[in-house]
Formats: sequence, C-alpha cells, structure tokens
Amino acid sequence: MTYCVARLVLRYGKIAEWSAAMEKLLPIMDGQGWKLVASYQTIIGNLHEAYDIWELPSADAVASGLVGAAGHPSFATIAPELAASIESETLSIVAKTPFSP
Repeated sequence: MTYCVARLVLRYGKIAEWSAAMEKLLPIMDGQGWKLVASYQTIIGNLHEAYDIWELPSADAVASGLVGAAGHPSFATIAPELAASIESETLSIVAKTPFSP
C-alpha cells in the first residue's frame, strides 16, 4: 500500500474554512482513488498546522489524482476556498517502517 502525507500550514484563523473545504473535497479525492486514512490538527505546538494521511493505490496516483481532481466540475469552487485557507502544503510519499503496527 502507498501512503501520502500532506503537511499543511494553514493561514491564521482559517481552520474552520479549511475544514469546510476539505469536507467538499473528500468525495472528489475518493473518486480519484485517494482514501483519507486520518487527518490531524496540531493542538500543542504550531497551532496552524494540519496533517492528512491518504492511502493511494500507487505512487502514480499522486499526479493522476491531483489532475483528475482539478478537472472535476466542483473543484473550481473549492480551489479558491482551499487557497484562502492554506499557506503551504508539502506532500510526501511514505512507507511503513519495520516496527510500525
């Protein structure tokens, strides 16, 4: 299984807006084969950070999923909402470590 971790730096005061936009984005990403395994928001530390962990069918699904999502008719309204709430995003493809449960 392939996993993608998205580290997001959210704009100050925009966590609620980001959450609302993500709720709209989830079905679109699901249609691209991306399954959200977990989403975490920092409660101690940098309070404007969040992490999404996605399960993907393969590493190739990163590019095809992003392109496919961008072509979805609803994405045109969701994209500005995401841009207004996310300062930066870093995607990493990760593999389980030998000691991971």
